[in-house]
Amino acid sequence: MPFNFFRRKPLPLKVAKVLVINFRPAAIPAIWGNTSQLIEEYIEGMLQASQRYLLYKIAAKLDVPKYPVLMDGRQYNDATWSQAIQNDKTAFRDAKGNYVMADYVRILQEFNIIQGIQTGQIHEVWMFGGPYFGFFESRMVGKGAYWCNAPGIEYNCRRFVMMGFNYERGAQEMIHSFGHRAESILCRKFNSQDFQNRLYSQQPTPAPKNPFEQWLLEHGTVHRKPGGADYGQNEFVWASTLKTEWWPLIMDPEKVL
Repeated sequence: MPFNFFRRKPLPLKVAKVLVINFRPAAIPAIWGNTSQLIEEYIEGMLQASQRYLLYKIAAKLDVPKYPVLMDGRQYNDATWSQAIQNDKTAFRDAKGNYVMADYVRILQEFNIIQGIQTGQIHEVWMFGGPYFGFFESRMVGKGAYWCNAPGIEYNCRRFVMMGFNYERGAQEMIHSFGHRAESILCRKFNSQDFQNRLYSQQPTPAPKNPFEQWLLEHGTVHRKPGGADYGQNEFVWASTLKTEWWPLIMDPEKVL
């Protein structure tokens, strides 16, 4: 067999250490997903999707039997949360009628996350919760934090991502959340947010001006295959087709200005 000079060399293995915070109060139905099983499935799925580049390792897993405090200081209890599950109109909302999101700064402080990031004990954070817990699918924290499917949180530390997962759902939805993280970081890298927004809103796009925009035209967004219906994308297949050289950027926001 002739030597293939153009064959890509695989990237060195990236081991990403994770702090898992599993918010699971007593009222959460027992039939909802087992967090440890979801973690195992997600780790294996991401290892395969990244062509064995990305290996997540759980540095610590904290089981927290309470609800996160929300931005306005309110906090569900078993009675108010169960009521919201039965009747969405009773869910906590702000003055504009939007669901109140979790107080991320409080979480950062309560679980001493910044120190873990700065010392290298952890590289990112996964939070598990249920509906109305106020988690974004992904959110960036750190010096110069930018949009990562949610507003960035400016903090005097290296940039990292906090993922928000829902144990009512499955590993496929976890990969979906990762996909939005990838889109946000690559849009920042290639200055392609407007191009992607047009794809999401099904508006005509200009000619692609960089490899990421060309890739989006060929593979679609996390929600939609090219020309397909909304939420018709296979998230695992979508992630598996990301270019090899993009994975280090997605995993280390410090590499993207």
